[in-house]
Amino acid sequence: MRIAVVGAYGAGKTTLIAAATAHTGLPAAHGTPMRDPAGSRPTPLEQTTEPELIQLVVRRHAERLLAEAAHPKGFLSDGSLLHEWIYATVRLAVGLHPGSDQNPQIVTADPDSPYRSVLDHLGREFVQRTLTSYDAFVHLPVEFPLKDTPPPISEHFRTLSDRLLLTTLHTTGIPVHTVTGPLEARLHTLLNVTGEHGLPASIPIAH
Repeated sequence: MRIAVVGAYGAGKTTLIAAATAHTGLPAAHGTPMRDPAGSRPTPLEQTTEPELIQLVVRRHAERLLAEAAHPKGFLSDGSLLHEWIYATVRLAVGLHPGSDQNPQIVTADPDSPYRSVLDHLGREFVQRTLTSYDAFVHLPVEFPLKDTPPPISEHFRTLSDRLLLTTLHTTGIPVHTVTGPLEARLHTLLNVTGEHGLPASIPIAH
């Protein structure tokens, strides 16, 4: 199966995939860290300009396509072809630390902004690619606060990202399986989705 494990930043995608790959036989598909736009000085993601951010979105999208295509018999993708587009769309709409009174519906493309308009059109293309790329999504909701100090994004940013992600996923018609709770419970659900039943005695946890 081709499964994308999705969720907002810090939801536990990489940890779940690390635990699952040894028990499903499915390889993991990853991209490189989203930073350092080509042709500019080394720059962390949080400090990139709007055009640099779009550049990184396209880079990661291409990397995901190649990483997933390398496993035609199935994979567990850490995120999805929509992942970076979701992040960039929310960031350009509300910033990394929006106030909690922001309406979730504000996360839409502004036709007066050329960068948001470009992202809107990229999103349409990415959704079309998604339709033929996955058999199922495993969604990890925002259940636990970030441990980063200081956090690179606000908790409200994570909530908005998760809402936009779910809204977009449901437009594809591909099954979405939401998993909650501690790692053991999440792994139970993921194994059921892949057809691997039964929880292993010990679970490797990525740090």
